[in-house]
Amino acid sequence: MATGPQWTCEIVTAHGNKVGQDGTMMTEDLELWKHDPVDCVKELIGNPAFRNLISYVPQRAYADRAGLKRIFDEM
Repeated sequence: MATGPQWTCEIVTAHGNKVGQDGTMMTEDLELWKHDPVDCVKELIGNPAFRNLISYVPQRAYADRAGLKRIFDEM
């Protein structure tokens, strides 16, 4: 997201499956860049550019014009 919630960085340690030269399992510190998912949802819901593209109620969808073969999927 170009605008909206701020990025935060967390350093996480990944434990490998190889033994290093010192005889211990190898590890590596990695940067994990992330947004707060709640802030992302708030940004998307509050963004006027998406006003007519977001649906807040379930809708029935059909695979045929007669409406006999219903499609069940995620909202």
